[in-house]
Order: sequence, then structure tokens, then C-alpha cells
Amino acid sequence: MYFINPFKALRPTKENSSSVPIASTDHLSEDMQKDHLKKNPWSYLNVFNAENKKKSKEQFELMKEKSVITKDKNFSFYIYKISKGDFKQVGVVGTAKLSAYDNLHIRGHEEIFIERAQKRMKQMDNLNAQIGPIYAVYPDNEQLNKLVDNELTNPAFYSFEAMDGCKHEMWVIDKKNKVEKISDLFNSINRIYIADGHHRMEALLKLSQFKQHQNPNHTGEEAYNFFMIAIFPTSQARILDYNRLIKDLYGYSPKDFIKEIKKKFKVEKQSSYFKPKKPQTFGMYLDKQWYSLELKEKPHPNLFHIINLDINLLHYYLLEPTLGIGDPRYDNRIDFLAGFHGLEAIEKKVNSGEAKVGFALFATQMENIINFADKRLTMPPKSTWFDPKPLDGLVAYDFE
Repeated sequence: MYFINPFKALRPTKENSSSVPIASTDHLSEDMQKDHLKKNPWSYLNVFNAENKKKSKEQFELMKEKSVITKDKNFSFYIYKISKGDFKQVGVVGTAKLSAYDNLHIRGHEEIFIERAQKRMKQMDNLNAQIGPIYAVYPDNEQLNKLVDNELTNPAFYSFEAMDGCKHEMWVIDKKNKVEKISDLFNSINRIYIADGHHRMEALLKLSQFKQHQNPNHTGEEAYNFFMIAIFPTSQARILDYNRLIKDLYGYSPKDFIKEIKKKFKVEKQSSYFKPKKPQTFGMYLDKQWYSLELKEKPHPNLFHIINLDINLLHYYLLEPTLGIGDPRYDNRIDFLAGFHGLEAIEKKVNSGEAKVGFALFATQMENIINFADKRLTMPPKSTWFDPKPLDGLVAYDFE
């Protein structure tokens, strides 16, 4: 068995390709979701938003019965291209054995919250399928990148613009020599990193154990011992900033707050949005004014034992001592805002009174993620926002 394997995907017919898959609901307001559901009755949103497990399962089975989604007859890899404007990323969708995560050939960097993982597990157990892939990255491999690029000269099986505003294209690779070549190349890489999907990964591990206990004839080669994964080169994956909103100034007036943070930061007024272009600098929006912040003194190089992430520095030097913010996982005075919303979203939240002050951060870098994962450490909460992400339901993996 290879490190990364082909599989028989359950996927929409070409004519249903744009209406069945769904983007992360972080991109969609409630009104957008309702509008999409009305226009697309076969959308996976109708599976996930069903009133109960029974209706969710019935809708999924009906999609198969009506041949809205069908299962491939040949073991295949799927070349997946996501693009918007000048940006593009091209990867491979296949399956990996869950044991590859346990033995660290597949590495993660996020802390797992059991409640979220259990919810994911119940969804997959109910459908007996994994609807969306784990999103991972691999160290760039010239041969694999070239092989993938060569496939892009052929017509795509799918090509459409999705709810996330990106163009999604897919090529089906089922010729034996190409399939084996892709498997061989991933064997030579033999290490990949989870970008997004840590809770889904935990859910898959628990579901596999559950199914093992149900099966007295378990061999280790059953479908539930594998999971679906979309793997992109590290050079193409895009990480956006993950910004912070604080609901109050901890009793300070705006003037006194600025006076206080000037003890540790160089604070300068800006004429418009301030988006940090280098580490250890921050944007701040307060009282309808943007500021740039920069630490007056360089932090100790080993302050956080591995690397001084900007998220930690902001918390250590400002959010905790000045604003009294505790553990960001549990403190309800802090909110998080993904970078795809833009800095104008910080302005909107602060101007509306939902937050009192907003901070714009420099995006976490890929080498930081790999560094944490290689050392088997977890990053601070809300450290990374990968964008764009693979759609759920463009390909699915059933455990039958």
C-alpha cells in the first residue's frame, strides 16, 4: 500500500458540479445560505442543514438514488486547481491510511477541541462517508509539480465558479501508469502537513476505531482505515492574516489606552488602513483612527521557546497586560476575524460598537507551521487561515 493512494470518488455529475459542492460557511451569511439552498436543492448544505440525522441521511441517499452524485468505477487521483485573479494552487486528491497520522508521516499543528471533533464524527458516521477532504501541503517536489502541470493542458472535467468567488477545476487521472507514478512520487516525499481539517482528522480517527470495534473480522485494509486528503505544494498554499477584535478597553479611555501602550510600542497615526508588511508590527483601529504599532525593544529570541509568533507577542505585550485578556480560547472579550474579510471588516465591527478596538496582524508563515508540526507542538488558537480551501462535496469518500 502506498503513502497516498487512488480511490473511487463519489462525486457530482458534470451538470451538477456547481450546485452540489459547498464552500466553508465562513464565507456565507445566513441570507446567502438560504438563497443558495432555494436555488440548489441538491446542495450538500441540504444534507448538513437537515433538521435531524434521519433527514440528513435520507437526503444523501436520495442524491445517490437520483444519480446527482455517482461513484467512479476506476481507482483514480483527482488533480484539483483553485484560482482567483492572479492566484492559483494545484494539488492532488487521494486517500491516505489513518496510521500515517499516528506515525507522523502526516503532521498537524492545532489543538483539538473534543466537542467539535465529536460533532464531525457523528456527521460522518451518519452518512458513512467523508464529504470534504483534509487540506494538507507537501514540500515542493519538482517531478510531481511538473506531472500535475502537464495534466492541466487537458480539458478539465469540472470548471466552475463557486460560492467562495474562486474558480474550481478538476481532472480525473485513472490511467494505471500515471496513477502509479503519482503514488511513487508521494512515497518519495513521505511527509505532509495538515493545513486545515484537524478536527475532521480527529473525528476520522475516532470513527475508524469505532468501526474496528464493530467488525470482528477487521483486517486494517477496510475503507474506514483510510481518509480523503487534498494535498497542495507548500509554495502555492496561501495563508491570510487572522485578526483580533476586543470588546472593551478594560476601563481605559481611548486617550489613556494609547498612552499606556506607548510604554512598550512605537505608535504612529496612519491616514488609512494599516496592513502589516513584516513580522512584529501591528495595525490598530481605535476610535475611527488607524495606527501602526511596533515594539520599541526586540523581544527575547526564545520568549516562547520555539518562535516568537506575532499572535503571541501581541498577547504577551498588549492584550494580556493592558487589556486583561486571558486565555483566548475561553475569554469572551476577544473575537477573531479571518483576513479574507479585509481590514474594512475591522472598521465595520469597531464603528458599529461590536468591538472597541481591532488589531491587524502579519500572516503566520508556512515555515512557522512546519516548525511547530515537526516539533509536535500546537500553535496558539486562531493562528492560521488558509484561503482558498477545497470545497466540500466536489469529491467524497464513502466507507463502503
